[in-house]
Amino acid sequence: MDRLVRLCLWGLAMLLNAVLTHLTAILLLPEVATRDAYHRLADAYGGGPGMILLPPAKPGDHVVPFRDPAVVQGVCFFDLAKAPVRIKANIEEGRMLSLSFRTRTGKIFYSMTDRGALDRKIDVRLVSEAQLAELEARDDENKAPAPELRLQAPSATGLVVATALIARPGEQDGAEVRIKAVTCRPDP
Repeated sequence: MDRLVRLCLWGLAMLLNAVLTHLTAILLLPEVATRDAYHRLADAYGGGPGMILLPPAKPGDHVVPFRDPAVVQGVCFFDLAKAPVRIKANIEEGRMLSLSFRTRTGKIFYSMTDRGALDRKIDVRLVSEAQLAELEARDDENKAPAPELRLQAPSATGLVVATALIARPGEQDGAEVRIKAVTCRPDP
């Protein structure tokens, strides 16, 4: 009996060790990986300003694996150390468009769809904490409400991912036009 208890305790300790090792690896890996989402996309498509249209999804894509072939996507790299970034898009009735704002590691810190548009326009100013304080101080002086959504990013660099849905096979070109029309540039 004593031997059975020791064997069960040993097995439980090994199971607990395995669970802790796997959880630690899963939670820690994105933070210590040298080839995060930002770097993989920048190396493959260039990290320049503006919206970059991603090529259609295909099997075996190692840059952005497991993408949905029923969407067209574009990415915009931002660096708030230089200046705030302005993202603008016009919304077409019945055409889904979403924007997700991500850190360098790919964590989404804000997301919105075409349903969040005002007057069929999306206007977002992506800012750092200091830039937001400066803009709010100017607003207090002018006593005018902000004409855009101001979004404070948790890190100075990251990605904006624009996604357009392809509802029918013949809508690929229209979805690409919608993504290319999204502007994403430093705001002086």
